[in-house]
Amino acid sequence: MKITIFSESSTDEAALKILVEAILGKEIEEVLRPNTLRSRGFASVENELPVVINSVYYKTDVEGLVVVYDSDDTPVHQKEHPKDEAEKCRFCILQEKIAFVLKNIKPRPERKPLKIAFGVAVPAIEAWYLCGTKLDTSEDAWKRKLTGEPVRYDRTSLKRKVYGEKPFKRKQIESAVNEAKRLAKTLESLEEKFPEGFGNLIKEIKLWR
Repeated sequence: MKITIFSESSTDEAALKILVEAILGKEIEEVLRPNTLRSRGFASVENELPVVINSVYYKTDVEGLVVVYDSDDTPVHQKEHPKDEAEKCRFCILQEKIAFVLKNIKPRPERKPLKIAFGVAVPAIEAWYLCGTKLDTSEDAWKRKLTGEPVRYDRTSLKRKVYGEKPFKRKQIESAVNEAKRLAKTLESLEEKFPEGFGNLIKEIKLWR
């Protein structure tokens, strides 16, 4: 299956490839998208996602697109948000953006509809990487932190725990890939601890089998 992965760094995309393969139960052929982004921050994603979707759909034979971004300090997604939270929720923003783009894509007789699965890592994908460790990362823990309760980690400490101090790029990728290989054997635990962000990703990818 040909898949493009769109995330905040090549490090994350390398790790996500392993998780996607574990969900599907088979190897995938990753098709790299054109590297036109000047920044990989969320504001860039919001602006560039329609370009990425259209590029993947019209210019490649990719079957599925995986989109994963960090929530940072924005609200954790809930089924029913207060309006002020929903406007800041990155899960809601991505969901609406993807639906809008797909609604306006012109069908092509020779192409099947593009499959898109997305997830939002709370508060960062490094929390996923550390799931099941002594640090005990989870969406519930971060919700408590956002309301002022003390939690044993923040976004900076998560990155330091996964990659160490000032690692080279190759070391970052190696660390993320190693954690992804561990998590590939315990996807149920990752889904349990991160039911909104990872839960949505795994639910949508399972429909591709």
